[in-house]
Amino acid sequence: MFSRVILGVDGEKPSFVASYYGLELGAKLNIPIVGIHVLDKTIANESLLADLAGVLGFSYYEGISNKVKEFLEKESTALLDEFSTLGRNLNAKVSTMQTWGNPAKTIVSQADKEDIIFIGKPSHEKAIKDIHISSTSEHIVKHAKCPVFIAFKEEYKKIENIMLCHDGADEDDKLLDFTKKLNDVYNAKVFLYHANEFSDKSEKIENLAKTHAFEPIIQKSLAEDGIVNTSNNIKADLVILGSHKKRIAHFFLGSTATFVFHYIKTNLLVVK
Repeated sequence: MFSRVILGVDGEKPSFVASYYGLELGAKLNIPIVGIHVLDKTIANESLLADLAGVLGFSYYEGISNKVKEFLEKESTALLDEFSTLGRNLNAKVSTMQTWGNPAKTIVSQADKEDIIFIGKPSHEKAIKDIHISSTSEHIVKHAKCPVFIAFKEEYKKIENIMLCHDGADEDDKLLDFTKKLNDVYNAKVFLYHANEFSDKSEKIENLAKTHAFEPIIQKSLAEDGIVNTSNNIKADLVILGSHKKRIAHFFLGSTATFVFHYIKTNLLVVK
């Protein structure tokens, strides 16, 4: 189903939860797992540190960036060691990578189309008065060529309820077999959700649900509101959402996927 699991490790609680889900999936599928911690190169910029010293009032000396880099690399090594230990405990095939660069771009560049990326979305990436600033997780979802699993919560919970979103278009039909295969790992209850937003696709959705042994949920509502609200109502542990190629240019320009990404309260898997 996947060639590898690529895991973005950053030390935040949602990242730890994402790591557990990724290690769990990789172990059950018996595929390699790569944990990546990207040290943001801007943090150790000499001129930036000089400016911060002036603002914050700490002592600055030429070459301080080397000390900062040394400290951050030690912290990163400890974080990846913890990740590796967790992987071994789950009998997963784990390797790690530590590098300097742009976190989002580096993780995207390491993943192939046949892989799956797991990342966490910290709470401080939430909107401030409905103004959304592009974040690491958002950049990854937008630019990755493979499916991306985003963990939003700070505690791991077994996946028991999966909500698959289908907009009625033929392009979303591929998500059915994808979800069926994925559920071989989770053995969860799967709900097939559809919002009759513009045209009535009820009959198609009901037939698809019956064929794949999913439980249909069909509502007359706006898709973005329906997905977020229904995922809460059924206590979904994972929401699966497709991102069509023809819409990718608008993926983060007011689309349904944008709204769901910013307001959903459970794990989200975006499939390209």
